[in-house]
Amino acid sequence: MVLRLELHEQRLDQDTLRRCHELAMAAHPDHRLVFWQGAAPADRVAPFGRVMGHVLDAPGAELQMASRAWDTAAVRAWEAGMGGRHLLVGAVVPSPSDEVVGATVTTVASWEARVAEQHDTAVLPGHRGGGLARWMKARQTLRLHELFPRVESVTVTVNQQNAPMLAVNRAVGYRLVRERLLVETSTHRLRT
Repeated sequence: MVLRLELHEQRLDQDTLRRCHELAMAAHPDHRLVFWQGAAPADRVAPFGRVMGHVLDAPGAELQMASRAWDTAAVRAWEAGMGGRHLLVGAVVPSPSDEVVGATVTTVASWEARVAEQHDTAVLPGHRGGGLARWMKARQTLRLHELFPRVESVTVTVNQQNAPMLAVNRAVGYRLVRERLLVETSTHRLRT
């Protein structure tokens, strides 16, 4: 099996920040954005984990990461495994609930880093198609710029078959840098 991946870069220049500001101002009257840095607040851990479990909904995701439970212990272990990187999470919460229905994750290696990494973005199935991912990622970009003004760009890898996320990335200023192939083959075929 072959998976075609695209590496995207979002330059944090004035054009991108202006575009993200415009998208972040979009009206979503029944939702609000919440953010945290580092470990999730206790009341957000379980709902955040439920959203993260849907990262595997993306085309080809099962080839890039193993399926796993995202219970509270798993989220805490994942957070602890950041290896000193700064973890930024943006989440969409429907009002007046405290349930997380969408989340996006960015890491920054240090306060001096010039490049950040965008990791997973997911929205629960019943909440997709209304622009929440675009809104959340635009605001996450602005928050990243506020907290880490030295960061000049953000990188992310996306499957070419993930049309919704490709559209979200284009909307918030990501551009294609290069492509790569992920190939899965049986080791049996490799024997001579």
